[in-house]
Amino acid sequence: MSRSKYIQKRSWLALGALLFATSSIQVASADEGSATLAPPTTGFEDRNQEHWSTFDEEINFLNELSESDLASYSEVGQTVEGRPIHLVRIGDQTLTDEEVAEGRNMLVVATQHGNEPAGREMALQFMRDLAFTDDEGILEQLEESTVLFVPTANPDGFIRDQRANANNVDMNRDHLVLQQPETRALAEVLDTYQPDLTVDAHERPRAYGNPDIEFLWPRNLNIDEDIRALSESLVEDVLIDDIAEQGFTTGIYGTPGGAGNGDERISRNMLGLRHGLGLLTETAGMQEPVKRVDAQMATIEATFDFYTEQFEEIGEAVQAAPEKRAQDGATGATPFYFDGADNWDPTIVQDPHYCGYLLHEQQVDELGHIVDAFSLETEKVSTYGTFVSMGQPMMTVIPKLMDSDALYNEVNALPLSSCEQPRVTASHLNDFVDILDEEGAFSTTAIHRALDLHTTTLAHFENRGQEDRLLEHTRGFQALLNRYQDQMTDEAYSMLYTFAYDLMDYYELVFDVDRAMGHISHLSETIGPRVAGADSEREAAAYIEREFERLGYETEQHLFDIRNGQAESQNVIAVKEADGVENPEIVYVTAHYDSVSVSPGANDNASGTAAIIELARILEDVPSEKEVRFIAFGAEEIGLVGAREYVAQLSEEEIDRSAANYNLDMIATNYETTSQMHITTVDGEENAVWDSSVHAAEVLGYNHNDYTLHQLGRSDHVPFHDAGIDAALYIWMEPGTPPGAARPEPWYHTPEDTIDRISPERLQWVGDLIDVAVTDLISQEDIEAAEDAA
Repeated sequence: MSRSKYIQKRSWLALGALLFATSSIQVASADEGSATLAPPTTGFEDRNQEHWSTFDEEINFLNELSESDLASYSEVGQTVEGRPIHLVRIGDQTLTDEEVAEGRNMLVVATQHGNEPAGREMALQFMRDLAFTDDEGILEQLEESTVLFVPTANPDGFIRDQRANANNVDMNRDHLVLQQPETRALAEVLDTYQPDLTVDAHERPRAYGNPDIEFLWPRNLNIDEDIRALSESLVEDVLIDDIAEQGFTTGIYGTPGGAGNGDERISRNMLGLRHGLGLLTETAGMQEPVKRVDAQMATIEATFDFYTEQFEEIGEAVQAAPEKRAQDGATGATPFYFDGADNWDPTIVQDPHYCGYLLHEQQVDELGHIVDAFSLETEKVSTYGTFVSMGQPMMTVIPKLMDSDALYNEVNALPLSSCEQPRVTASHLNDFVDILDEEGAFSTTAIHRALDLHTTTLAHFENRGQEDRLLEHTRGFQALLNRYQDQMTDEAYSMLYTFAYDLMDYYELVFDVDRAMGHISHLSETIGPRVAGADSEREAAAYIEREFERLGYETEQHLFDIRNGQAESQNVIAVKEADGVENPEIVYVTAHYDSVSVSPGANDNASGTAAIIELARILEDVPSEKEVRFIAFGAEEIGLVGAREYVAQLSEEEIDRSAANYNLDMIATNYETTSQMHITTVDGEENAVWDSSVHAAEVLGYNHNDYTLHQLGRSDHVPFHDAGIDAALYIWMEPGTPPGAARPEPWYHTPEDTIDRISPERLQWVGDLIDVAVTDLISQEDIEAAEDAA
C-alpha cells in the first residue's frame, strides 16, 4: 500500500478544555441547519467515575456516538469467544475506508490487557469530545486527518478482568507472529491504515503511583531513525513536562534490557517497525480510577496537540521511512539487529545483513496470514521455493520472522547472500541440512553427517559445472532421504526432497511439460490418427524410436501380426540398464501410441506416449539397481494386442524379475468433470505400483482427494497383471466412478480429442508423480553406498 500522504502546513488553535458532561454542543457539519445533539456519556461518567463502563455500555455508547456527522464505527474482527472488536472513525465520513487509508490518520488503541481499563475510558471520552466539538481548530485538523480508535482490543480479557485473552495469551507479546484473533485484527488495522502515530494505552496494575503515569517510545534498533527520534521527542520534549504541569508525576517506562526493551513482539516496537510514530502510556493501576483516566486524558490531548503542531514533519518522516528502509534492505547499507535497544547495546548483529530469504512452500504455509498482515512482497522462484527480498519496506520484520538468529522467528528460512538470481542451489541444500539439524530434525548425528557429506558433494559438482554428476548424485540424495525417512521429521524429509527436485528442475532434469506437449503436438497434429497397422502408426513408431535414440538409448522395434496376418504393428522399446547389478528386477513404464481411426488421439493416447518419452529423458542418468524398460505399445485399440504380444514373449526368468508396470493412458484431459486420477489395478487391490504412487503423492504434497485406487482392466496393464506382475493404469476419470466402469471425457474416441483439450497442468501432475514413484523404486541405495558416493 502506498505511503503517500497529503501534507499541508497549518497553524494550530489551542486545544482547550474538551470535557463534556451534560451541556449541548453544536455539531460541526457540512449541512446547514444541522440539529443540536447532546453528546453521549460513558457508563463510567454516569457512575461518578467510580466503576468502569461495561462492554454492553460501550456498544450503546458507540451507537449514540455515530449520530455525529463526524463519527462511525465498524467491526474489524472477533475475539476468541466471538465478541466484536470495534474500530471507530472520527473525521470526514464522506471518505471511503480506502481514502482514509491513503490519507493521514492517527490511532488510539486501548485495553490490550483486559485488566488495564483506564486507557479505554480515555479512548471513549476523547472520541466523543472530537466527534461533538465545535472548536474550529479541531474541525480543521479533522478535515486533514482521521482519528481512529480501537477502544477495547481485548474484550474477552476485559470481561474477565484479566491481562490475557481467552486463550490465556498476552496479546502484547503476539504482534510478530500474530497467533491470536485479536492481534490479527489489530495487525489488519495497522497494515490497512498505516497510522502516522499510534497511542497504545496501558496501566501498571500493581503500581500505586510515583510516578502517576509513565511513557515510552519504540526502542527497536531496526526502526527508521527519524521515526524513532520523533517518537522520543514526543515523550522527552512534550509529555514529561506538560503532563507534570497538569499535576501528575511522570516518568520513563521500563529498564534497559528488561521491560521497555526493543522486543519486536510488543506493539510499542512494532508500531515503529511499521514506520509510524508510537507512544506507550502506563498509568498507576492502584490509584483511584478518576485520577488514572484524567492522566490518560491529559496525555492524549497533549499528544493530539503534538500531532497537529508537527503535522508536516511527521508526514514527511512516515512517508520517507518505508522507502529508506527498503533501500537499506536492498543495499545492506545498515546492520540488522536481533536484540538490543536504543539504550542497550546489541549482542546479535548481522553486518552486512542477508539480501533475502528462500522459503519452502511449507514454510510459506506456516507463515500464512503473517505474509498478508505485513504486506510482505514474495516471489515464487521455483516449484517449491519462494523468495523474500530484504529490499522492501517491511524488511524491518523479515529476519525477525525467518532468520535462525532471531529470538522469536516463526520459520528457519534459507538466508541468501546473493539475490541476483534467487533459486535453490546445492550449497543452499547443504545449508538447509545444517538449519534442520539445529532444529533437531534428525534422530542421530550420523544422519546429519551423511546428508551433510552428500550435499557438500552436490555443491562441489555444481560449482565445477558437472551437471551430469550433479543429477546423478541429487537423485542419490533423494534415495538417501528415503532410507532415512523414518529417522527425521516429516517436514524435514519433504522439504529436502522437494528442494532437491527444484535443484534438478533448474537444470531441466525434471518432467518438462513443454517438451511433452511438443510430442503430443507431433503425434496428434503432424501425424494425426494412428490406426493399428496403418502407415501413420509406423510413422509414429519411427518418431518415438528416434526420440529414444536421441536421448542415448539403445532401442528396438518388436514387430507382430494383427488382423489375422493381414497387417503388422510394432512396439517401440528403450531399455535403461541397471548399475552393476546382475539379473536386476525390471520396471516397465508403458503407454500405447495408436488411436482409433476417427480421432487424432491427443489424450488417447499421445498424452501417455509423450509422458514416457519425457520420463525416459529425465530418468536416463538416475542411479538404478533395477532395469527400466520404456515401451510404446502399438495396436492397443484393437484389443491390447501390442502389450499381449510383448508379455507373451517374456521368458519365465524375466517375469520372475519383473517388479512393476506403470501404464499411462489418457493422462491429460482438460475436461473439468474428470478431475480425479484413478490409479487402476485389474483386481482393485493395492500393489507395489499403488504403494509407490501414494508415497510419491505424499512427497509432492498432493491432495489425497485428487487420486484414488480403482478397479478396471481395458488397457495395457492387463497382460502384466495376468502374468503375475504388479501393474496399474493411470487415467483421469470422474470422482465416484464405480469399480469396473470407465467415465472418461465426452470426446473420448471422437474427432474432438485434440490438443486444445489437453491440460498441461494435469500432464505435469502425472509426470511428476511417475518420476518420483519410479525413481524411488529403482534407486534403492543403502546407507553405505550413499555415503561412499558422497
